[in-house]
Amino acid sequence: MSEQHLNTQRVGRAFARSVATYDTHAVLQREVAERLLNHLEFVQIKPQRVLEIGCGTGYFTRLLRQRFNRAHLATIDIAPAMVVAARNTHPRRMPWSAKTSFAAADACHLPFADASFDLVASSLVMQWVNDPQQMLAEMRRVLAPDGLILFSTFGRRTLSELRQSLADFSHGHAGLILPFPDVTSLGDALMKLPVELPVSDSDLFTLTYADAMALVRELKGLGASSSGIRNRPAGLYGRRLLKHLDENYALKHSDADGRIHATFEVLYAQAWYAEAPRNYDHMIPIEQVDGC
Repeated sequence: MSEQHLNTQRVGRAFARSVATYDTHAVLQREVAERLLNHLEFVQIKPQRVLEIGCGTGYFTRLLRQRFNRAHLATIDIAPAMVVAARNTHPRRMPWSAKTSFAAADACHLPFADASFDLVASSLVMQWVNDPQQMLAEMRRVLAPDGLILFSTFGRRTLSELRQSLADFSHGHAGLILPFPDVTSLGDALMKLPVELPVSDSDLFTLTYADAMALVRELKGLGASSSGIRNRPAGLYGRRLLKHLDENYALKHSDADGRIHATFEVLYAQAWYAEAPRNYDHMIPIEQVDGC
């Protein structure tokens, strides 16, 4: 999984601007959060310390709290405004529940000590970090022995129709859609870490919209702006480009009733803690030791 060429500060600001509109458009995000949590039905884990990376407005946070009400839950997001929204919508702590803490932080530079959590979870965040491999390394760094990493991210086929329409307008504009990974590259990224029993699978969703403008408004309402992409051409919401999408998207990607469709591929992955292999590079080869 290669670097995304994102400006992290711009990404954070884009999501901060979407706080008021995010929940209105986040139907798919909520469905994916629930499906990701359902993956825990097949594992034996009772974590005492849980970390959520990328809380957004707090939907997945609330699911984690309901499932692990006796675990300390720490949740972070790169956008401080999202952290505030998640905290404000979080249910009041009951006497039998453990503490939930909120903080603004970067997924690639987690502000926690090594081996701090028994479960590290993240739903649809990895596609918005500049270095997914670094995020995975950080998730493994803060994972305690016997702990589990669990996450979802968008896959390669996501927004393929929009990408094609942008490419038809100008090759440079196709780069406004991030290069999402496929299952193979995601598995390869996991295998670079000291983990065991990695598992990945995927879902394919097809959503329909009245027209291309409705899709663009949803992406903007979610904070999925092209403004975070470095060296981007004219933005995703430029007038000429919007006019092109409005006229051409439906020609190739519409249903019989005239509604356009958009594909979203979601990848899920999990892996258990494994001891890091020892580095023997500094050791003297046995044939060079006197007396052997």
